[in-house]
Amino acid sequence: MLKTYFRYLLGPAVRLFPGSPFRKFRNFIWRLGGYDVAYTANLMPTVRLVYGDIQIGGHAFLGEEVLVTGGSVFIGENCDIAPRVIIHAGTHELGGSKRRAGEAYAGKILIGNGTWIGTSATILSGVTLGTGCLVAAGSLVKAGEYPSDVLIAGVPAKVEREFEKD
Repeated sequence: MLKTYFRYLLGPAVRLFPGSPFRKFRNFIWRLGGYDVAYTANLMPTVRLVYGDIQIGGHAFLGEEVLVTGGSVFIGENCDIAPRVIIHAGTHELGGSKRRAGEAYAGKILIGNGTWIGTSATILSGVTLGTGCLVAAGSLVKAGEYPSDVLIAGVPAKVEREFEKD
């Protein structure tokens, strides 16, 4: 319980240190809260990490107002996540008519190395993105495995195009 309250204080704490010169210090603060954030990652001051087992790889970039919450979330190396993206791994069992959102549980999200997620996209529990994916702005990515080197777009999102492999 105390760890949860401490984690809530981290968001306001990192906002006290804006700009690139404080990037490593902000990552240090996140690490104090139990999040596995690489020192070379670049999380803007308004990023929110809430609950769960969150890992962010080296040289990843998370833009303004990105929300990462619930469950187990792995963001690989060299990922670029644009502003206002929601990465939400928590979910619920389907409940009865008196309360449709049943028992809560922590899901998983895996985002492969080199992936780019466009502005205001939403990534939901149960998603696995291969390496080098591009998620179009505003897309809603539902549970499933998506191959490497593809464009994923739409609501709900689907594979729209394959890229040449390097």
